[in-house]
Amino acid sequence: MQIYDALPDLSKFKPLPGSNQSLLFSSGKPILVIFWSVSCSSCGYFLQKLAAIPPIKSQKVITILIHTYLDSEQISLPEIKNKLNQLHVDAVYLDDVTGQLDDIFQFRYVPALYLFDKQEKLRFKQIGKSSTSLVEQRLRRLINTK
Repeated sequence: MQIYDALPDLSKFKPLPGSNQSLLFSSGKPILVIFWSVSCSSCGYFLQKLAAIPPIKSQKVITILIHTYLDSEQISLPEIKNKLNQLHVDAVYLDDVTGQLDDIFQFRYVPALYLFDKQEKLRFKQIGKSSTSLVEQRLRRLINTK
């Protein structure tokens, strides 16, 4: 996926329990798509840091968390749900069991983060662990643009 590519239709993918699917039909807000895995040790820390960012906490951005599987691992649904419950983020939760979303977004490492503007065009992507301050800056910029 390249900068200015459109957000793919995510409504046909399997939601996880506790998912706020109605967010998929919201518009006029930036969209943050994050790929993560239960077995990724840095993903949990990264997600906790992201959940604390004010625009995410105040729901000025639509957050979509997509669980992906690393190297054909066997992860149970209760493990995924437990991790999501710890985050306390009102988001769309998807499970990429088939790997279709991995193919569409074309990333190799998790966490993988994609930030789309209000017109659902990709404006920023970040693959692998790094600081959340850059993500927060980009979010604030997109929220304040018309």
